[in-house]
Amino acid sequence: MQRPIPWLWISLIGVLLIAPGLAGRLFVDVLEGITLLLVFGPLVLGGAGFLAWQWFKRRLVTCPACGTPSVGSALCPACGADLSQVRPAGSAAKPVDAPASDAVVDVQVQDVTDQ
Repeated sequence: MQRPIPWLWISLIGVLLIAPGLAGRLFVDVLEGITLLLVFGPLVLGGAGFLAWQWFKRRLVTCPACGTPSVGSALCPACGADLSQVRPAGSAAKPVDAPASDAVVDVQVQDVTDQ
């Protein structure tokens, strides 16, 4: 059995869209807000998720004994090793007083001939 076409609702929405009064403007504003929420909501949530992941990744510490990653604990939850001296994965220690000659990679050029 077919459902009847809801002409009453279609005509009511049409009148609200055409009507220059307060009800028409309110309806269009609410519809516009819902559309903006549906379009920009996932973008904002994706950006917030990316920032949260970067924050979490900077605080992640890997146990040197067993390799278990953990966040903010002084002892490894798997093996009990001390994690107080281990730096987080994102903060690599760079020597300040090292001479520049130690930081430069020497490249040697060799000719390769086909035999």
